[in-house]
Amino acid sequence: MTSITRTILFLSFFGFMFYISGCGKNFDEYATELGLAFDSPDEANRPIPSFKTDISPILTNHCALSGCHVANGPDDVDLRTYATLQKGGEHGPLLHVGNAHESELVEEIVKRKMPPDGPYLEAEQIQLIIDWINAGAQDN
Repeated sequence: MTSITRTILFLSFFGFMFYISGCGKNFDEYATELGLAFDSPDEANRPIPSFKTDISPILTNHCALSGCHVANGPDDVDLRTYATLQKGGEHGPLLHVGNAHESELVEEIVKRKMPPDGPYLEAEQIQLIIDWINAGAQDN
């Protein structure tokens, strides 16, 4: 076996391992696996979530109370209040109001990057966040 053949086999093997480990998945593949919809909640006859009763408890329990996304947390992302969520982080806005598909917050959650040590949010919780953003991300 030539060195070129060995190199090709080696790279193919690691490429395959990378793909099956989930590292090769894109955002839409994760979203599809979770059964998430990025349509308008109004048009789909889903209720519009409330920040205070639906979204804040999810973000507080999974992101802020774990000690991560509070004042001076990673990337300056603080998810304790509506105002700090709207502020964004050191890399810019977390929400693209009206378009959850383009929101960094949703991408991080859907791709299972957050919370990094789990437990990950349930699909129903993620759908609430998507619907809230798509409906205008109101402080209600």
